[in-house]
Amino acid sequence: MSTPVPAFIHDLVVRLRRRGLPIGVDDCAALRTVLSTGHGLGSPDELRALCVTLWAKSRRDAELIVSTLHLVDVPDWPVANATAPLPDRTPGASPAPDPATGMPAPTADAEVPEALTIAAPARLGDGLGPPRSGRSAPFLMLQPQYPLSQREVAQVWRRLRLPVRQGPPTELDVDATVVRYASTGVAMPPVLAPRRVNAARLLLLVDLNGSMTPFHGLVEHVLQAIVRAARLDEITVAYFHNSPGRSPDRSPLADLPDPLGAELDPVLDRIAPLPGGRVYRNPDLTGPRPVPALLADTTPGSAVVVISDAGAMRGSFAITRLYDAVAFALAVAARRAHLAWLNPLARGRWAGTTAGQLARHVPMFPLDREGMYAAVDVLRGRPATLERPL
Repeated sequence: MSTPVPAFIHDLVVRLRRRGLPIGVDDCAALRTVLSTGHGLGSPDELRALCVTLWAKSRRDAELIVSTLHLVDVPDWPVANATAPLPDRTPGASPAPDPATGMPAPTADAEVPEALTIAAPARLGDGLGPPRSGRSAPFLMLQPQYPLSQREVAQVWRRLRLPVRQGPPTELDVDATVVRYASTGVAMPPVLAPRRVNAARLLLLVDLNGSMTPFHGLVEHVLQAIVRAARLDEITVAYFHNSPGRSPDRSPLADLPDPLGAELDPVLDRIAPLPGGRVYRNPDLTGPRPVPALLADTTPGSAVVVISDAGAMRGSFAITRLYDAVAFALAVAARRAHLAWLNPLARGRWAGTTAGQLARHVPMFPLDREGMYAAVDVLRGRPATLERPL
């Protein structure tokens, strides 16, 4: 019968899973096995190092494990008494294995601690002030908690695929081989074809500053997951503030039946694609790049994603901002690319704002798991249901 997992390990695993680190049964079994051999029992640092060695696959994972371990209530851990009689050994002989663990028994020269006590982190009100060394205590390392882990984001965007055959012929083409054999009747070498690779290209346009400031961390979290693990052929990220560009001709707005209305339907057919505009290569809005040059590199079938609240954060509506956004969407459609808009605000916050009207013309989805799945479906060519499509 196997030894049960200690309670503190269960608490540690639950906390790590909630923070995005997928610890499985095999990981718990590996830690239990190593602890049963006596490793990791010398000090709290040894226990942390052991967990990091077994479970961490990146520097971020290591920081997450260390900070979470300080939040777990680790009880006093008794260790075998060092004064217990040890078996006799002859020079050059191997020690007999321990029947409980299957590992060699400790020798007379080995030092076995009597007990291990890992102190819980200090809490506010215990009479301890902040550290004076200028460095943060390890248990004060804070990890952001986002609705989606980077693993979940990557799984969504790996569905954006455009398989094409490229490279040297290395895979067997069964159909072509059968057709050639049937047409010639002679046994010949099989027909080979290049491997299928994902040729999907993605253009990400991110709104920064202003009402998007509270979402900078979430947006950066999503961008890192897409860039690092989405496995796309090419990913281009550009940044803008409020709108990728200002339409130079807004004369159709003067012909609206209701100047104070919120709909562009009467003049929608007269809006021209955005001819100019400017975005930036860096998050600090430096390194300008013209929008026409950016869209010129967009091939038919490419995916274009805009991440912006479109005025929903402040509950505002601006007819000019709506006009410019529609003009940009028409410019993307002119390149025969697929466009999807991701809004960090929930759908219920769009009513009465620029985002609510824009969602009538452009596929717009919340920046959550279901919203990204729906956006990827649109980017793969699935038609979206819109009230007034462009």
